[in-house]
Order: sequence, then C-alpha cells, then structure tokens
Amino acid sequence: MENKMDVAVLGLGGMGGTHVGAAKASPYIRNIYGYEPDPARAALRGRELGINATSDLNSIMNNPEIKLVYIASINEAHAEQTETSMRAGKAVLCEKPMGIDLSDARRMLAVEKATGGFLQIGFELHYSQMYMTVKEWIDEGLIGTPVNTQCRYYCSEFHLKDTWRSKSKGTLIGEKLSHYLDLQRWWINSPVDEVFSMNAPNAVSYFNHPDNHQINLRFKNGAVSSLNFVMYIGETDHADPLLEMLEKQADDGHYLQYHIFGTKGAIETDVFRRRIRRWEFSDSPKQLVSKIVEKISFPKAEDQVWFHNTHGQNLRVAELVAKGLPPETAASDSYETMVAGFAAEKSERERRIVKLSEFQQ
Repeated sequence: MENKMDVAVLGLGGMGGTHVGAAKASPYIRNIYGYEPDPARAALRGRELGINATSDLNSIMNNPEIKLVYIASINEAHAEQTETSMRAGKAVLCEKPMGIDLSDARRMLAVEKATGGFLQIGFELHYSQMYMTVKEWIDEGLIGTPVNTQCRYYCSEFHLKDTWRSKSKGTLIGEKLSHYLDLQRWWINSPVDEVFSMNAPNAVSYFNHPDNHQINLRFKNGAVSSLNFVMYIGETDHADPLLEMLEKQADDGHYLQYHIFGTKGAIETDVFRRRIRRWEFSDSPKQLVSKIVEKISFPKAEDQVWFHNTHGQNLRVAELVAKGLPPETAASDSYETMVAGFAAEKSERERRIVKLSEFQQ
C-alpha cells in the first residue's frame, strides 16, 4: 500500500500498549517506535510489546520517517511532548486531558497554529458506535431539539493506592469525566455558557482529589446537562472467572447511562446493559404520549467498538495522516471541553456558578 509511514508511541503504559496494538493493525503503518524516559523500562516494554523502544526522545524527533506520534504519557507531559513533536514536523494524536491546567491547553493550541500541523485529542467516544448512534439520531431530528442530557456514572475504586491517579495533582474531571462532558457538548451543539459543580467529602481517603462530582452545564441555547459521578458504590471487581464482567456489574452498583431528552423524543444509552433505546413523543387529546420505538443491543465481542473505541479512533487517525487529511475533531473543539472541565473545578473550589467568559483571553 502507498502512503505507509512510521509512527511513535510516547508513554508505554496501559494506554500506550493500546496505541501500539492499533498501530500494528493499521495498513498505513510500517514501523512502530516507542518511548519511555527510563532506559530499563523502555527496554522491558519494547520486548513486551514487540517494538523498538528507546529512552532517547531526540532519536524519535529526528527520524524523518516517523510522521505520526501518539502521546500516551502522564498528563503533565502532554503539552510539552505535543509541542516538541509538532515542531519536529510530526502529526500528533494526544490523549486527553490537554495538560494539567489551562495554560497547557493553550500551549497546545498555540503550537498547532504556529506549525499548521495535525493535532487531534483522544476523545475516542466520537468513534464509539453507541455514542455515534445518538449523534446520528439527533442529527436526523428523531428526538427534536436536545434540551437536557443526564449522565449517571457510578463505579468501583479501581485506581488503587499509591498510583499516579490516586496521587495526581489534577482531578478526575480532566482525566476521566472530560469524555462525558465532551459527549454532552457534541450532542447539544451549543457553546457552554456557565457551570455549577459540587463535590461531597471523600469516601476514598487516599485520593489526592475528589472522588465524586455533580457537574451541571448550561448552554447558550438554553439546554442543560448534568453529570453525576461517584467512584465507590460498585462492588470491587475480583475477576471471578465464572462471571461475565459487564453482566455482573449491571446489577452490583455500576452504572454508565445517558438520558438525552429532546422536544420530540428521548434516547438512553446503557453500557452495562449493552443497549441503546429511543423514545418518540406524540400528542393526544389527553396528554403527551411517550413510546419506545427503537432498541439496539450489542454482543460482548463488540464492547469496545460500541462504547470505548480507542482502536477505531487510532486506525482512523493513521489513515487521515497518511492521506494528508485534517483532524476529524478540531483541537479547538476539544479545548472547549477542557475549559468546561476547568470551570467545574473552579466552581467546586469557589462554591459558585462559573461563567465560561471568565476564561476568555
């Protein structure tokens, strides 16, 4: 195949391994390089992943055959590695968040503008069939105008003690919940006007940041959204080999559901029940009538395709770069999601409604 290129993955932890796996599956990728700052870890992960890994970042930046860089490093390195890569002429797919503060996010946008290069942020739910279906139904007008979205996300504590996530300086809003704020922005398709967020005292005492959030957004078109996150009610997973994981979690306190309400209908997504449903509203002499008119289920084998399609995102980005096409999700759009997340953090700290206009330069 023409347009084959070499790629590099910066950060070879769990997500880095996911990026390597997708790169191996791409028909547009020839050689895969990896980077870890510690030489011993670079060598170990290189062997485990079957790639050429190095602790010398300059060797990657100075290699003209490497056209695309996947950044899966710790959050604190995202902005610096994005700038280094783009100034070296590389296209970049960077995991969210866009750094640990707003200055990091702005730095990334500035280098994109200065270089005119390719920059896409890893909001892979845009490539997940469950959430793409919601967007398609909305765009087809099947629920009218979306006016309210509710996300309920309850899980177990799976980050573990003394890990970078439990010790992180940032909150789970940027690291995890930005995915779900981003979906609300995508579906409602209006700028966020103001944010009010709250958190209760922690139940997870060793977390360096809140373990629960109630984030409320008001959009300029009048729509509202809510994201309710708690990370300790779901039963702790002990990987029982006799139980299928999602089937068990569907009734043990785990929830990852959206309800999207429109003027003519509604949509529900439910990860743990592996389904998506659509309601249709109609009028009658007595009342508004609601009826479920469509239901889609998917099998376990298609889980990642339906609700967390990092693999599909990475394959598509490799194709875009190889063909000289622009990003499908602009970094400036992802930046707006990050601003909403930073506004939620500020709202929790200062216990007030935060206007997004406060973040304008």
